[in-house]
Amino acid sequence: MSNLTERCEQRKAEAEALAEKFNALTEEGKKIENQRIQTKAEFDVKNAQYAELLSQVKEEEESEVVVDG
Repeated sequence: MSNLTERCEQRKAEAEALAEKFNALTEEGKKIENQRIQTKAEFDVKNAQYAELLSQVKEEEESEVVVDG
């Protein structure tokens, strides 16, 4: 094989390896984005539940103050 052919094959192999790495990172990024979206949705649910309970606690405390007053 000539020197140019060897260099061409080497660059081709390097480019293919980088393309595979890029594709793998793209897939990993998609998975992470899906996890982020799912975690945000779970947070929103738990935060809404917390807000509801906090509201109930405040109502309960206010009714106790009125009864005690």
